[in-house]
Amino acid sequence: MVEIVVVGHGTYPQGIRTNLEMVVGVPENMHFVNFTPDMSREDLEQNLDALLETLAGKPVLFCVDLPGATPFQVCALRTAAEAESRRTVVGINNMAYMEMAMDALEDVDQLAKRSLDTTRESLVLFPA
Repeated sequence: MVEIVVVGHGTYPQGIRTNLEMVVGVPENMHFVNFTPDMSREDLEQNLDALLETLAGKPVLFCVDLPGATPFQVCALRTAAEAESRRTVVGINNMAYMEMAMDALEDVDQLAKRSLDTTRESLVLFPA
């Protein structure tokens, strides 16, 4: 099973966790790493590396909030270090997180693609 690691500014990851708890539940393969204002980049790297040690040998999908920012940079470097089993996606929405929580795929590439497709397909303008 792919391990899903949500990383973002402030308590964005915790907010995603709370949303999932209320709607569909949080599976054991989802992990949440906050990057709070009192943390340095090195703090984030240490927290993420400690989590990755517990996930050694498993495929990992990093889900981050903003492209180019510190959480993205840290996750992208860890993805590049193990590119055969890790991917990073940016900016997916709650529908994608809910879908992943209910039906995690075994293939990290398929899961990454599905999260992006779900985000695109769930955008709505009201009234149209």
